[in-house]
Amino acid sequence: MTRTDRLLALVEELRAGAPRSFSAGELAGRLKVGERTIERDVEELREAGVPIKADAAGTGWFLDTVGTLPPVVLSPAEAVALATAVGRDGASPFASSGRTALLKMVAAMSAAEGPEDRRLAERIRGLILDGAPQVPAAAVVEEAVATRRVVRFAYAGRDGTRTEREVEPAAFVAGARDWHLIGWCRLRDAPRIFRIDRIRQAALLEEIAPPRDYSRATPHVSDLLAAALRLD
Repeated sequence: MTRTDRLLALVEELRAGAPRSFSAGELAGRLKVGERTIERDVEELREAGVPIKADAAGTGWFLDTVGTLPPVVLSPAEAVALATAVGRDGASPFASSGRTALLKMVAAMSAAEGPEDRRLAERIRGLILDGAPQVPAAAVVEEAVATRRVVRFAYAGRDGTRTEREVEPAAFVAGARDWHLIGWCRLRDAPRIFRIDRIRQAALLEEIAPPRDYSRATPHVSDLLAAALRLD
């Protein structure tokens, strides 16, 4: 049993028995692994956001089914579409969150009975296991956009020259091949677009970005992108 198979099986064991709790020994016996492995797996699933909670006695865990998905019925094409969208681009915003969401979705799917569904499940797991290249500072930039906090970072221009920027984040925008951050650059005192994979050493500031008028820039993203590539 692969690690991903085991994680999915662990979620299903807890889901099938909910709301009762299971001890590490019970789960270890069912999955034929050691108790320490179960403890590590439970912690990993909890960190990924799966609502596994300790029981009142502190001797086991149960799956909190309030707010969780029931078994999901997806066609093979629908599941492949979701897996492909999540797995295709590791540089996209919130890619890591997308992969954990896909893991939860697969765990909520009805048990596969046909060979096509089993092969599909293996393909989805492969996408999760293979992962995707990590982009420096991506998590900080994601939080900046989500919370509207000003972000400071070093930015590598096309010629490799680095400049220090403070940017009031506005949104993410997808280019032909890359993802970009659009925001108000305090160095240029103007709206700019920054390629996410060129952002380095990002740090959030406590300041919330003030309201800005992007009405002139937003309808002409391609023009703004061309200007940003020339200047930055």
